Amino acid sequence: MKHGRIVRASERKGYTTFIVAEEDAAKAEALIRTVIGPGLVVQSIGRASLKLLEAIGLSAGEYKKTENY
Repeated sequence: MKHGRIVRASERKGYTTFIVAEEDAAKAEALIRTVIGPGLVVQSIGRASLKLLEAIGLSAGEYKKTENY
């Protein structure tokens, strides 16, 4: 794996951002849709570097919810 994806799930009240250890944007979005369920807009908004994935301890197919401030 060369990189992961940054995926955002949006709703009227705000959004939640996830770091996903998956190179393919469509697969990363699909993984998050299975976690959060229907009704939210899910978008891959960029790449996550391999160094970031390693720093937060993610392996292929895993994800981590970030804190929004």
